[in-house]
Amino acid sequence: MRETPSKKIEFDWERGEVPEAEVRFTTSRGGGPGGQGVNTTDSRVELRWTIGSSSSLSQEQKAALRAHATENARKTILTKSDELKFVCISERSQLQNKRDCIDRLNTFLREALTPIEERIATKKTKGMKARERRTSEADKRRKAGRGKVRDWD
Repeated sequence: MRETPSKKIEFDWERGEVPEAEVRFTTSRGGGPGGQGVNTTDSRVELRWTIGSSSSLSQEQKAALRAHATENARKTILTKSDELKFVCISERSQLQNKRDCIDRLNTFLREALTPIEERIATKKTKGMKARERRTSEADKRRKAGRGKVRDWD
């Protein structure tokens, strides 16, 4: 029997997607109002992706992800077990919630791993300086009439 070497799955930079083989999904019943549909369908989807066990990212990228998750995320999405966790309950369909979770994970990864371009300092043009001077002089004239009224006669 011939063994085929396992193919390493890389992070898809063009589309910015994590391989679905590395992601775990759990479903449960969504809470809140909704009548009988809430009681019978498992529409709540929880996505978990372990950063440390990912074979598609380098160590530097994993460190950047951890730093981005702790600094910039609005909610705590990085658990103590080095997992990113996203919960989606906005749709009534489990499939739509699953797609929403995957989209949120991929958006997060693209944000965290895209390098920030450094701004190049530029000088103001002569026209821009002249326009600013004209508008500030017009503002001064307009505001000059806003003082106290001293004499009504």
